[in-house]
Amino acid sequence: MIQFVKHQDLDRNKWDHVVTTSPYPSVFATSELLDILTDNSEWNALVDDDYSAVMPLPCRKKWGVCYVYTPFFASQLGIFSIKPVTAEKVLDFFRAIPPKYRQVDLFLNAHNPSNLIVDSVFTYVSHQIDLKASYDNLYKSFSQNTKRNIKASEKHFLTIEKNEKLVCEIIELFRNNRGKSEAVHYRDRDYEVLVRASEALLSHNCLDVWGVRNQSGKLIAGALIVLDGKKRLFWFSGRDECATNSKPMFFLLNEYLKQNAEQDLIFDFNGSLNENVARMYKGLGGTPYPIPMIKLTKGLLLKCVHRLRH
Repeated sequence: MIQFVKHQDLDRNKWDHVVTTSPYPSVFATSELLDILTDNSEWNALVDDDYSAVMPLPCRKKWGVCYVYTPFFASQLGIFSIKPVTAEKVLDFFRAIPPKYRQVDLFLNAHNPSNLIVDSVFTYVSHQIDLKASYDNLYKSFSQNTKRNIKASEKHFLTIEKNEKLVCEIIELFRNNRGKSEAVHYRDRDYEVLVRASEALLSHNCLDVWGVRNQSGKLIAGALIVLDGKKRLFWFSGRDECATNSKPMFFLLNEYLKQNAEQDLIFDFNGSLNENVARMYKGLGGTPYPIPMIKLTKGLLLKCVHRLRH
């Protein structure tokens, strides 16, 4: 039976055990990272059958209305279970969300079938690369435009720096460039959360921090790549828009793929709503896969349940 459990009443050991031993584990669903990513605000949970399956419910209140949301930088959440999750189980979990949460805006993970909530599912697309192949074979799957950009980057005498101390500099690169766009809604507080989450990941040896320097030694791009089980997640990146001609991100990603090829790993680009960025991921040989995002009110959920019963 699925039960609603308040944050303070959770058995954190059991919670983390099911998340990390699930067939599709995610470091972002562990209790420690959820505490950080929700900025120490409220997150509660749904728990089934003594923690055989769990679903975090990050929650906030706006204009007096309680709602469930996906925190910035949390990647995919949803249901984590020691058994395969069916579409019926997904619906059961959503039915168990308490009525006080009038709105749900939640990214699930790719292993949560959502076809029984059809009126409320928005499908985002991510891309991933199987790194078991040799680098030569990976390179063959690059688009011609990607190959041109990589060759262009190699003419600028760029160098890779692997250094965990670059985290704040990479975040500042983003803030001072892409972060100034009206399409980006991060506040100072959100960047502070990103720093704390990075520190936690580093403490568990779960974060690669790569920077790109130009010939003068200036940092012009960088990426935070999460080591999440057998996945390498392209989590956060920043680049100097004045250095666009040197194609530093193509240089970084090509080097990362080169150094991690022929390993039993998946490189996951973590999705993007930016068409140009998604095109870049596809050009690097990424295979698309869907990520379900549930956006509903309790009224819409009741409609789905009624349809299922009839």
